[in-house]
Amino acid sequence: MRKLMLLMVVMVVAILPATAAMAQSDEGQVIVVHGVPDLDVDVYVNGELTLEGFQFGDVAGPLDLPAGTYEIEIYGAGSDPAAGDPALAGSADLPAGAAATIAAYLQEGGSPTLGVFVEDNSSIAAGNARVTARHLANFGAVDVLANDSAVFSGVTNGEGGDADVPADTYNIKITAAGDAATVAFDADVPLAEGSNTIAYAIGDVAAGNFQVVSSALTGLGESPSGVPTGTAGLNAEQSPWIAVTLAGLATLALGAGAVALVRNER
Repeated sequence: MRKLMLLMVVMVVAILPATAAMAQSDEGQVIVVHGVPDLDVDVYVNGELTLEGFQFGDVAGPLDLPAGTYEIEIYGAGSDPAAGDPALAGSADLPAGAAATIAAYLQEGGSPTLGVFVEDNSSIAAGNARVTARHLANFGAVDVLANDSAVFSGVTNGEGGDADVPADTYNIKITAAGDAATVAFDADVPLAEGSNTIAYAIGDVAAGNFQVVSSALTGLGESPSGVPTGTAGLNAEQSPWIAVTLAGLATLALGAGAVALVRNER
């Protein structure tokens, strides 16, 4: 229970409203993914109800947030804060920096965990889009196919990758690794020019609650310097997989701080 509540303490930072007067250089973008089934909570930030009934499958962001420290109290969904102490209380220090996803998700085997993933928000060549896939579901290794061609192969739980491709709509399939007949997901997905579309596979295939949710980082496109020729299909070079823990966040260029959690012993 403590571990699950710890996940939600970190996740709530991404729901806080940005301060309009904060300079862009003092902000970072945060996406939050709730990938743990059967866990609903209410979250109070600086004494105010900020997130009510945050549920499995919810995605918040990307949000531009000012750097700062926030006081957080966590209660079970629908609980009356006046009736007792919070299940967990603490503070979270949000650094300025690049884009990141904070995700609560199921490891293979079903145990919940926290992942912090740095997203690629570098510029994208004119005419191209970026696609990022993250395997955050209780399932074995998977292949990700676009128009029936493998883009990412043998992706295990907690891993992800990205590729720059010509902007278009692609048929995306997620299958068991090496087994194209076992399809967990099949849909047409538009990839917009100048955007990084990030798809998260979450849930539990065996339990019947597997799903794919997504978010996008926009405004990444370069101005064209000529007539782009492009390439057919998804043959772009893939970047290395990125999967990091909370402790490694500061080393991955998210700014001069790291998310800090302090349990309030009452």
